[in-house]
Amino acid sequence: MSTPRTTAARVLGIDGVPIVTALVIVTAYFSATVPAFLDGEGLRYYLNEEVPIFIITAGLALVIIAGGIDLSIGAVLGLSAGTSLLASMHGAPVILAVLVGVGTGAAFGLLNGLVIVKLRLNDFIVTLGTLNIAAGLLVVLTDHVQITGTDDESYLAIANHPVLSVSSALVLAVLVVAVLQAVLVKTAFGRRVRASGAGASPALVAGVDAGRTKLYAYVISGSLAGLGGVLLASRLNSVQPGMAGGYELSAIAAAVLGGVSLAGGRGAIWQAAVGGLLLATLKQGFRLTGVDPLVFSIIIGVCILVGVIVDRSVYRLALTLGSPASVPPRPEPARANGGIGR
Repeated sequence: MSTPRTTAARVLGIDGVPIVTALVIVTAYFSATVPAFLDGEGLRYYLNEEVPIFIITAGLALVIIAGGIDLSIGAVLGLSAGTSLLASMHGAPVILAVLVGVGTGAAFGLLNGLVIVKLRLNDFIVTLGTLNIAAGLLVVLTDHVQITGTDDESYLAIANHPVLSVSSALVLAVLVVAVLQAVLVKTAFGRRVRASGAGASPALVAGVDAGRTKLYAYVISGSLAGLGGVLLASRLNSVQPGMAGGYELSAIAAAVLGGVSLAGGRGAIWQAAVGGLLLATLKQGFRLTGVDPLVFSIIIGVCILVGVIVDRSVYRLALTLGSPASVPPRPEPARANGGIGR
C-alpha cells in the first residue's frame, strides 16, 4: 500500500525532480524577500554573466558520465578567450577568431584525452596539470596585464546581439545544452558514453571502445570551454591573467547538484544545466542582499558535498521504498583510470 513517505521517495527518485524543486524553492524565496530579484534587466545581466559556466558544465557533465573529470576547463576557457580576442584585435575575420578560440579549447581537450587514454594516467592529475599549463599560457599571452579590446562590432555581437529580448550568448547556451542532451540520450555515441562510465556493467561495456569514447568526450568538453571563452571575450571585450579561474569548481558543483554521479555512468546534461542555474540564482540573490561574494566560494564547496550526499541518500531511499525495477543502476567505484573518486 502506498503511503505519503513511499510516494515522496518515488517522486524524489525521478530524475530531475530534486534539482528542479530546489530551483523553484530558491527562486520563490528570493522573489518574496528581494523586490529587485525579478527585475528584467537584472535577470538578463546575471544569466548572461553565467553563460560560460552553463556551457562548460554541459561538457564537463559528459566527461563525468563517461567516467572522467576535467579540472582544466576554467583555465582553458580563459586561455581560449585570450587567443580569440587577440586574433580579432589583430584583424582576423570574426569566423577565424571564433575558430581560434574553439580550436584552443579542442586542442587542450585532445591533449587531455590522449594523455589519459593512451598513457592510462589519472584524469584528476592530468587535467590539474593542463589547468596550470593553460593558466600559465594566458599569463604569457597577456604579458601580466589586462588586454582591451577589439573594434570588430561583429565579434562583439557574438555574445551581445539581442534575440527575443535575451542575449545571443544565452540562446547559444540553451542550444548547446539541448543538443548535447539529445546526443547523450538519442545517439549511439551517447549510449557508449554511459556504457564506458564507471557505473556500467561488463555486459554494457562489451564491444564498446571506452578509451576512444572518453577521448571524444574530452575533446567535446574542451571545445565547449573554447566556445565559452569566445563568448566571454565577446561580452567583456577584454582578457586578463587568471580569467575564469575557479569556473571548473562551479561547473563541478552544478553537475553534482544536477544529479551527475562523480563515479560516472549516470546523469543528464539538462539536469547539470539546471544545477548551474540554481547556483546562478543563489549568486544573484546573495549579491542583491549584500552577502560578501567570498561567501559564495564556501557555498560552492558545500553544494558539492551536499549534492553527493543527497544523490546517495535519494538513491538509497528509492531503493528501499520504491520499486527496484524503477531504480537506476548504482555506479560501482571508479576504475583505476577513470572518475574522480580514485
